[in-house]
Amino acid sequence: MDTIAVDVLIVGAGGCGLNLSIFLADLGVDFLCVERSTRLANLPKAHYLNQRTMEILRQHGVADDIYAMGTPPENMSRAMWLTTLGGDGPHDRKVIHEMDGIGGSGDSQRAIYERDSACRSANLPLIRSEPIFRRHADARAPGRLRFGTELLGFSQDADGVTATIRDVASGEESTVRAQYLIAADGGRTIGKALGNKMVGPSGLAKNVTVHFTADLSKVLLDDRVMLHFFIHPTRRGPLASGALVPAGGADAKWGRHSKEWIFHFMVAPDDPAKFDEAVVSQQIRELLKLPDLQMDVHKISHWMIEAVLAERYQYGRVILAGDAAHRHPPASGLGLNTGIQDAHNLAWKLALVTRGQASAALLDSYEAERRPIGSFNVAWALSSYWNHLLSAASIFAIHPANVYEAVGQPDEDNEIAGLFADTPDGRMRRARTAEVFNTHRVEMYDHDVELGYVYEQGARIPDGTPAPARDPWGTVYVPTTRPGHRLPHAWLERDGQRVSTHDLLDDKASLVLIANARGAAWCEAARQLATELKLPLLAVRIAADGDALDADRAWQALSEVDETGALLVRPDAIVAWRARRGVADPHHELKQALQQILRPAH
Repeated sequence: MDTIAVDVLIVGAGGCGLNLSIFLADLGVDFLCVERSTRLANLPKAHYLNQRTMEILRQHGVADDIYAMGTPPENMSRAMWLTTLGGDGPHDRKVIHEMDGIGGSGDSQRAIYERDSACRSANLPLIRSEPIFRRHADARAPGRLRFGTELLGFSQDADGVTATIRDVASGEESTVRAQYLIAADGGRTIGKALGNKMVGPSGLAKNVTVHFTADLSKVLLDDRVMLHFFIHPTRRGPLASGALVPAGGADAKWGRHSKEWIFHFMVAPDDPAKFDEAVVSQQIRELLKLPDLQMDVHKISHWMIEAVLAERYQYGRVILAGDAAHRHPPASGLGLNTGIQDAHNLAWKLALVTRGQASAALLDSYEAERRPIGSFNVAWALSSYWNHLLSAASIFAIHPANVYEAVGQPDEDNEIAGLFADTPDGRMRRARTAEVFNTHRVEMYDHDVELGYVYEQGARIPDGTPAPARDPWGTVYVPTTRPGHRLPHAWLERDGQRVSTHDLLDDKASLVLIANARGAAWCEAARQLATELKLPLLAVRIAADGDALDADRAWQALSEVDETGALLVRPDAIVAWRARRGVADPHHELKQALQQILRPAH
């Protein structure tokens, strides 16, 4: 039996595993990624990639390919709730509510999102993004992705992990000896073998997702709308609503002219119906009131809504990431985004530890940092998901005099006709309903959820300052350089080029010391320590005579340190330490900070 020696073994080549492969390849880490399936996932899910994820993909040279294939901003700038797309009844083809689209793509949020990041959010379903991720991983680490290879078992000791893998087609087995094993397998095998428990509600509802081709260009109302939500005017129960999302296609058309579509509808968890092609096609036609719609169904998937979090993220030298650590309802699009951000947090730590530039204790910070974020994001997604039921219910229950609904005798004519009536009562109903529907800002523009997360424990040195108060709606993001927070974005000028503060980071696991105009001593200390400690440590002074120029004076306001101060930024763009002003011995102060971050005491 062959024995393969690597630093890191990744099990699972989904969105998380593939991106971890890209990051480790860029960082020069010797790894092997195995995936039991012989092909990529064919599920049209996880289409929304938020700003923070796109910043990470930009850092590693992947973002441009996502943007090139993804939805143009103008075709994802609105969200709309409708009764139907067809039909000739008095309440068909009615717009119940509309608002700006997800991720700051709409007019009301665009300037805010552009202010806070060099990247816009993107939309591209996993059936299109995973091939991009695989192409980048294969190009950077040829032969290190092995599809059609399954994990048979593993054991760990004080020095590493020994795993047995098997080629599914040939049956040939190999032994892998790695320093660390990363479970990016969706929780299918490794977590269970470790006795990990997924905490939280599962089996909340069954969703049916249908990927199909159809021409909807003549019935859709607005080319800007990416998210269409349908609430049928007369049907009740789980089969009375659905969501329609464009999937693009080989012709790269989006908006109304998208050829491929994704339709989601919810059914009761115990519904015994068989949702095959004939049934789902009829269901979609009935919900949309398009009885003659010609559809070519590509894929039908059934999946349960759950909101669960791993009890632990790390078991010795085995570490859980992505869906193996957290699984979310689809609202707010946090599942894949959280998984890619797990990989980004983990990659630089694995790089420095396997190189011997940091102690193994640095990896203990992964769970301390990422599990609270996973917990928050799972809860947020669940709340966003249930919010759709709240808004749908508001249509039929918003009127205080509507006793019919309260006693279980809904008067559909009263409910729907009353909502759209051109009367004072109808206007009141629409105003109240709009108030409820506007709560979907927790999903459409949860800007602070995407950028404002903070690591209160882990590889950072607190400076005693309080965190900015977080907006309970998740909308208002307050940039800060407080240790544990994401480095704020500001535009700078460097070598005649406009660059973001995030462009001061590289893709080689380098830490960056950022000093202001009178912080030359900090930069000199950083350069000395890079040699002395054999660390990848860069130094940048932002000044007219420095390494970058704060031409717009934006960084001056965002840095939160004076002209003699400095920040130490981790490779994942998290501020690790800051000195609000100069000190007598910057070499000593910075060395202590580096040692505390990279070689923490157990």
